[in-house]
Amino acid sequence: MAARQTNKRPAGRKTTTRRKTSKSKSAGGGVFLGIGLIAVLIALISFSIMSITGSKDKEEPKTVTVIPAQKKETAEKKEQKEEKQQKQQAAKTVPVPKKESVKKEEPKKEKEQETVNHNDITDLIRLVLYDHEISRSSVKERQSKTSTGKEITYFDITCDENMQRGITSAISSILRKHGYKVESAQNKVVGSSKKDEFNIVLKAPKKEVVKKEAPKKEEVVKQEEKKEPVKEKPQVAETPKYPPLPPYSKKQVKFAILLDDGGNSAELAKEYADIKYPVAVAVLPHLEHSRYTAQIAKKAGKTVFLHFPMAPKSYPNTDPGKGAVLPNMPELLIAGVVKENFESLGVKLDGFNNHMGSAITEDAHKMSQILNASKQYTNRFIDSRTTAQTKAYEECRKAGYKCGENRLFLDNDNSVEAILAKIYEAAEKARDDGSIIAIGHIRPNTLAALKIALPQLEKLNYHVVDIKKLTN
Repeated sequence: MAARQTNKRPAGRKTTTRRKTSKSKSAGGGVFLGIGLIAVLIALISFSIMSITGSKDKEEPKTVTVIPAQKKETAEKKEQKEEKQQKQQAAKTVPVPKKESVKKEEPKKEKEQETVNHNDITDLIRLVLYDHEISRSSVKERQSKTSTGKEITYFDITCDENMQRGITSAISSILRKHGYKVESAQNKVVGSSKKDEFNIVLKAPKKEVVKKEAPKKEEVVKQEEKKEPVKEKPQVAETPKYPPLPPYSKKQVKFAILLDDGGNSAELAKEYADIKYPVAVAVLPHLEHSRYTAQIAKKAGKTVFLHFPMAPKSYPNTDPGKGAVLPNMPELLIAGVVKENFESLGVKLDGFNNHMGSAITEDAHKMSQILNASKQYTNRFIDSRTTAQTKAYEECRKAGYKCGENRLFLDNDNSVEAILAKIYEAAEKARDDGSIIAIGHIRPNTLAALKIALPQLEKLNYHVVDIKKLTN
């Protein structure tokens, strides 16, 4: 009986445990509900906070960007202040020159610039004279200063009347471009400024045409033999002292002469055509007497070239004339210029050479374009060699032309005596080198010198031949 009683559980305890479990279940459910509510509240609060902060971000975006910019500005200001402080400290250590010393140095710099500019203009004037083929012996240059310190440069230039126009225009252009007040009168150009002055005088060469030179010498000898009293000055003093002739050559010497600048004068064209020797002429295009010169020369059986204008180094101060090829001219336009130049003279031309052209003949590409365009008119070209750096002869050979080149200018010095000396020099060079081509110009003294020299040279076995025979 006792065992049964111990194994049995009282009925009262069972009821109490059930109530406790129901209470614990209800309490647990309440806790979960509370936690859920708290979570919901937390979510709502966090969402409201996010929405508030997001709206603030949207409403006030400028405040976010302004703050760092202000920081940068303050940093830059700090750096600038530091730099200023460093400069001030450096300035304290290094002595600052006084204002008076700075003012004294400035005029010296200006004077240095003035002398450089003056020399540059002087060089430009010399370049113009070089491009016009005027020798140094035909130019007298000197400098002086006035009491006020103004520097004056004088140029006395002896040149042909046709050249005078071009030189006057070129020098006047140079002076105007550099701010000089220019006054030009007949055969004179004066360019003046506050600091200096250029005074250029152009002189025509004296006409030294001497007729019947030998009889005059014989008459003087007869007068000396008869011891007749001479009332006036003896003629020997008036006659120019001509240079000695070259020695007689056992071998026959051949040399050619080409006279440039045809077309400036009808009278000189007639005088040239009357020369019995085969001296060739190169005629400029588009001048008043160009066609007449070419036609009268052809009728006289002369060799006629086109004297093709090309830009010199002193361009644009020096104008090479109408029908010139210029440095920046395109190939198509060059072809048109070539056509106009060759067809303007109205005769069948034997060849061409360059008039001026130092800027073009140094440009192999431009020379190639000119030669290619000229093939339909001629197959002969003479390089006048107006510059030592010329590429014209080389390009002539490449183009398959019959080529020649000038070896000596005859009349850069325009006196008869000087031209005779150059003609005799050309003859001697031809003897030493086998042949030579020399270039002169259709001018009174040049024609007079040729009339004197060529008959004498022929007796000494020096013969002027057609220039076509010395091109290959």
